[in-house]
Amino acid sequence: MELDQLKNIWDKEEIAETPEISTEKQKQIHLPLERIRNNMRMEFWYTVVMFLLIIAFSILKDMYIFKFKVYVITLVSAQMLVTSFYFFKFFNLYKNLTSVNLNTADSLKDLCYQFKLNEQYYLSFYLSFVPFVVCEMLLIFEFTPSLKIIQGLEFILTFLGLCVFTLLLLYFVGIWWFKRYYGKYISQISQIAKNLK
Repeated sequence: MELDQLKNIWDKEEIAETPEISTEKQKQIHLPLERIRNNMRMEFWYTVVMFLLIIAFSILKDMYIFKFKVYVITLVSAQMLVTSFYFFKFFNLYKNLTSVNLNTADSLKDLCYQFKLNEQYYLSFYLSFVPFVVCEMLLIFEFTPSLKIIQGLEFILTFLGLCVFTLLLLYFVGIWWFKRYYGKYISQISQIAKNLK
């Protein structure tokens, strides 16, 4: 008896179809998506070239202290590992952007969710550089003769001041970079998604 009631309820239920996105709206979404993809490619190649230049400079430059050279190469290699992890996540988004189906509102909602997730990855990428910045400051203070002679309270204030300044600079540059190269395009796509509702 209960089974018959369930069948009747299911038969009466209307299954709403997922709303489709018009061709005009799909074209509006396509331009910001293409800009995001281009900026992702650009950022990847800039990062690869930057790391190659830093490593080449570190290896070829005749640094006066061998230990310093080893520390720099090790630190840059560790930074490359962290960057590789985040670029792997970034590449997954890039791959999804090239194969995204923008026919339905659900797929657009999923795309907006991926953007939010990758924004968090992007910001955590910059936060992951905090230990590297501190290590770089330690190396600078240890191997720069004019800074090595600073002692006591002056050392603490100078060291902490430079670390805080560099970390704040890194944070604000990261936010600016994301907004400039990705945020405005993500906002355009999010606005189109809101207007569809």
